[in-house]
Amino acid sequence: MSNPSFATATPGLRTIAAAAFLSCFNPAHAADSTTVTTDNTLPDVRVKAQAVRESATGQVQGYKATRAATATKTDTPLNETPQSISVITRDAMDDRGAASVAEVLRYSAGVKPGNFSYGGDVFVMRGFDVGDEGLFLDGLRAFTNVFSSSLETYGAERVEVLRGPASVLYGLATPGGVVNVVSKRPQAGMTQEIGVEVGSHNRKQVMADIGGSLTGDERLLGRLVFLGRDADTQYDWSQDDRLYIAPSLTWRPTASTSLTALLSYNEDRQSYVWGSQYARFGTTAGGAPITGQPIAQLGENFNFSGPGTGFHRKMKTVGYQFEHRFNDAVAIRQNLRWSDIETGRREMWASYFAPNLGLQTDGRTLNRLAVARPDHDRALNVDNHVEGRFATGAVTHTLIGGLDYRRVTFHSEISSDGIIRPLDLFNPTWTEPNWDAMNILASSSTSKGRQTGLYAQDQMKFGPNWAVTAGLRRDRYSLDTTNHLTSTTSGYSTDATTGRLGAVYLASNGWAPYVSYATSFEPNAPQQGKTFDPSSGKQIEAGVRYEPAGQDLSLIASVYDLRKTNVLMTINNVVTQRGEVGSRGLELEANVNPTKSWTLTGAYTYTDSEITRSSSGDQGQRVINIPRVTASVWSMNKLNTFVQGLSAGAGVRYVGESRSSDPNRPNEASTLIDAVVAYETGPWKFSFNADNLFDKTVLTECSTTVCMVSYGRNLKARATYRW
Repeated sequence: MSNPSFATATPGLRTIAAAAFLSCFNPAHAADSTTVTTDNTLPDVRVKAQAVRESATGQVQGYKATRAATATKTDTPLNETPQSISVITRDAMDDRGAASVAEVLRYSAGVKPGNFSYGGDVFVMRGFDVGDEGLFLDGLRAFTNVFSSSLETYGAERVEVLRGPASVLYGLATPGGVVNVVSKRPQAGMTQEIGVEVGSHNRKQVMADIGGSLTGDERLLGRLVFLGRDADTQYDWSQDDRLYIAPSLTWRPTASTSLTALLSYNEDRQSYVWGSQYARFGTTAGGAPITGQPIAQLGENFNFSGPGTGFHRKMKTVGYQFEHRFNDAVAIRQNLRWSDIETGRREMWASYFAPNLGLQTDGRTLNRLAVARPDHDRALNVDNHVEGRFATGAVTHTLIGGLDYRRVTFHSEISSDGIIRPLDLFNPTWTEPNWDAMNILASSSTSKGRQTGLYAQDQMKFGPNWAVTAGLRRDRYSLDTTNHLTSTTSGYSTDATTGRLGAVYLASNGWAPYVSYATSFEPNAPQQGKTFDPSSGKQIEAGVRYEPAGQDLSLIASVYDLRKTNVLMTINNVVTQRGEVGSRGLELEANVNPTKSWTLTGAYTYTDSEITRSSSGDQGQRVINIPRVTASVWSMNKLNTFVQGLSAGAGVRYVGESRSSDPNRPNEASTLIDAVVAYETGPWKFSFNADNLFDKTVLTECSTTVCMVSYGRNLKARATYRW
């Protein structure tokens, strides 16, 4: 990596820069002041090291972040947060070659990403599906519909993982937690880059990240992030094409006022691959499935959808973040984003709605139905809050009071030509449907939702050792749905109160034990002409974080008991609200630099997720597709001793066995290996990443007739020029 200011510097400045570089590898040079003496050409020069304060939205060198805003909506040290939170930095994402939110989360405790292409960002946290309700972009909910949920991680500065209920700050959300993607934004003196990438499945990609100060006084900053990709996938008939453009501009008219505009355009041609990987089981003479080992398994690239399927998605966002500080004590902020997402999906259904769809009694014929599913998702999000900093006696306060509002409009249609298309799985003949002939309109509806939340939070410091966070929120949620086929409109509204209370003890040696209680809510849509209360999440959590001063080390351990109540269930064909799901667990996460050239991260998760109340015969059973144990280790090493600029890394990901919908066949456990080799010389960086290095086949989400096949080996080579 080079910097233009050094490239044209005087010899003296180059000497100082070299001494500063050497101090990274020699503790003897790591003092606050360094003396550099040259051979009779320069006098002694003293350089005073000056630490740059990390912010919750800025760059982080390495893997260890110390501050975040997701858990509090204020720039808060992680060790003062009474809830489990971790940060995946830009450097960590680059080293691992993470190209999706699921890949970013692979090495995080308490999170289980999706195992195959779903068309969106899906993951599980603390035993609960998160989906679109728990994915946030710059502190605002990113999507309304899970099929719209795909964020470009090259545009992310960091990804913050907050585990457990978060409704007190964000309104309706699943109890498992939230993931907040923090966008890259303009910075003065930033490192700029352009790059190319090639890889498996005809992957070709170009990207650029350029910007900096647009004026001499640094009052106007700009940045442009670009990515273009043309790629296939491991599945037949499936694309992974993307165009991503994200310009941003920061204006600072005064030292106390800033306005950052964040815009993006994202266009995808990809595929919804769920159901495409069939491992066939035998059948009895009467057609009943025989469970056990499959008698035949289709290829890992097999896609029953066939040619012409997939989706074309266009996403446009416009927003800004505004802050004005009246003085050191009072500040106001407004965060706003408008999004418009259009998705045209062409799918082949092999189940749902018709008994003659799916695998037939001969064990090899799969009946399919061609379906067109266009939808349009528009949303306005705005969050306003006032921050006050003051003291009452010996107690200092950071108090925020806010009002947020979300308005969404979602229109969807489902149409088909009504033709059942049989497919011989072992001797397939492919014919693309006439997608313009989908003239049977099965569904057409428009939903309009609104959420208004009023919240308050106080972060209190009792001397140097105690930090207490208390928050309370009141939400009003409404949803009106119009059925265009019947020209009828139905609606409902609900209210919910959520809160959080937690305390942290900040020991002088770096230990920070904490305890907290937090709640969440999710609305339940009316069914059978009845309305229902929101489902509620309640969690008790205790943990400890260890961040000793002066050491590149961060450890966090947490235990929790999380309950979701008021879950809808059916008794004798009647929907009632008596269901309950419980999740208890242990999570460990570590970020360690044993030496200056060695970075090591590790995570361990134990999740006891159980259906604690049900009328469906599954009470007391584990929740489907939630493993008890997951674990991971990632190691990155600089090998300058052997070759200057060379580094290598490897990761191990273990996912334990989990219950499937087939009581006789659980989802198997798996251990996958990832690896990377990188080389830096001057402004150039070359890297080669391998996901699932040994191409291990893993069957997951099994039913009595089918198992999905998770991602196989994926290789990527990247060249980046930085200045």
